[in-house]
Order: sequence, then structure tokens, then C-alpha cells
Amino acid sequence: MIDMSGKRAMIAVIATAVMVASAVGAASTAQAETVKIPKGFLLTEAEATKPLTEDQAADEWWTVSDKLTKPLELNPCRSKEKPRDGRIAMRTIIGGTSAPSYVTEQLVLYPSAKNARAAFRKLRADVEKCAKAKAPQTATVAGDFHRYTGKKVNIADEALLVKGSSYERGTEEPLKGELYISGGERYVVVRRGSALVLYTADSYWAGEDTTKILTNRAKRMAKKVCDLPGVCTRRG
Repeated sequence: MIDMSGKRAMIAVIATAVMVASAVGAASTAQAETVKIPKGFLLTEAEATKPLTEDQAADEWWTVSDKLTKPLELNPCRSKEKPRDGRIAMRTIIGGTSAPSYVTEQLVLYPSAKNARAAFRKLRADVEKCAKAKAPQTATVAGDFHRYTGKKVNIADEALLVKGSSYERGTEEPLKGELYISGGERYVVVRRGSALVLYTADSYWAGEDTTKILTNRAKRMAKKVCDLPGVCTRRG
């Protein structure tokens, strides 16, 4: 005769374990969904939100957005698809001038380091996949084709420095027929725990200091994101 009491006890233990796991998972999901980026947290946010005089407003402008559907500021393949990388919080700041010139800051939070790592690696793969494009990514530079080159840099968990260059073929002397760089952009992308940090600008924004300034900002934010709950301790 089969002893059913032992089986019933085992089933009860398994059922309890499943319920506990589900409760923990639900709590983690709820916690992830309530994560918010504090007002004023980004490095350029104070400048982006300060009132401008009439003269200043004619020459510069800023936008601040928390929309999760915003594309990453580095978008080498110029994808228009709705992001599906699991992001749970995001802030994008874009500044522009009449030069024309632009600079951006973007912070993206994910439910785990695993999600952030996947987003970073997809971005790195896109830089390689779409290294050469027929048209530039931004409206501030014009060219016959656009090229991206990226290299790893030693910041936080993993980081990438990307250079974008627009090429044109000269139509007048002394560059007639010659291929030359007519413009470009600089991008610094950093992953720290479950966060992605992006700083971008056109190559004319701060001249030769553009890359240095963006890199320094990325380093500062890579430390600062650890002040947010779970970003540098969330497993996965």
C-alpha cells in the first residue's frame, strides 16, 4: 500500500516554495517598477531647467524628457522601433544652439545588471553592424556617408567611446574630388550595475575638448548612479 501522507507533505512543501518565490518575484517587480530618477539628478539638469533671457532663448534651447520610448542617444542603425530592452526609468536631456551644435545626457535604469548588460552589448554590436551609413544620424551634420568607430574605455563595469564622422566629396577646388570629413559626433556610453549612462555631442561643441568633457561627465555619473537604490547592488 502506497503511503500518501509523505507525498502530500512533499506537495505542500513544493507549493509553499512556489508561493514564496512568486511573492519575492512580484515584490522585486513592484520595486523595479517604482524606481524613479530624482528631480535634478543629472549633471546638466540645473542648466537645462534654468530660465533663459530672451536673448539666450534665441540662441540656445533645452529639452528634458522622462519618456521610456525615447531611443538611446547613440543609435548607429537609426532604428525607429519601440525600445523593448526592459528599461524601467529614463531621463534624456538635449541642449542645442544656433551654431548649430548639440549636447545630450541620458540615464537609463534597468531592473537588473543583466538587462543593462544586454542593452550595452546590443549597442556595441550595432556600432559594428552599422559602422558605415549612407546618411548622418543627426541633422546638424551633412555628408555623403557616415562612419562610426568604437573602442573600449576603462570606466565603471564597461564603457565604449564612439566617434562618428560625416564624409563628403569636394565639389570645388582645392578639395574637388577629394573625400574629406565635414563633421561628426562623439559618444561615451557607460554601464554601471543596472544603469546605462550616455553623453553625446557634435564634434564642434567644445572643439578638441569635446571627448574629454564627455568622458569626465560619464565618470562622474557612473559614481553618482550608485546613490540610487539597487543600481549598483541589484543582482542579475
